[in-house]
Amino acid sequence: MEIQNNNDFKYVIQDTNCVYFGKELTYAEMMDKDDIPFKFKAIISAHIARDTDLNRKMADHILQISDQEFSYRIFEQLKLTVSVCYKVQKKGFGGKIKDKWVHKACSFKQFCNEYRSQAANGDMMIEDFSISKLALMALSI
Repeated sequence: MEIQNNNDFKYVIQDTNCVYFGKELTYAEMMDKDDIPFKFKAIISAHIARDTDLNRKMADHILQISDQEFSYRIFEQLKLTVSVCYKVQKKGFGGKIKDKWVHKACSFKQFCNEYRSQAANGDMMIEDFSISKLALMALSI
């Protein structure tokens, strides 16, 4: 699937519980945005930058991250949630087979164990990421 306008997926939204990131954001773009929490910027510059290039998209990093990397443990501590969607075929009332999109939010560890290979193959799309504000507050730099 080809995406025409990547700026639609470069967003940061906050609610009382989480910070949501669009899938097309690079770490460098996150560092430039004003609505990213300062503590997360400090984590990016101090720890995540050691494992990957800042011009890399967060989605690409997560698709290739190893469980031996320090940033893997950071994402676990931040309670990173990955929202994905995929298409399934369902049988309707008249016997017609229809395509249905399923949206699912899963923990970072669950995504890496179960869904990462499907997302890398293109069978599943990453929609966005979120981190817990409470976990961000509790994490010490």
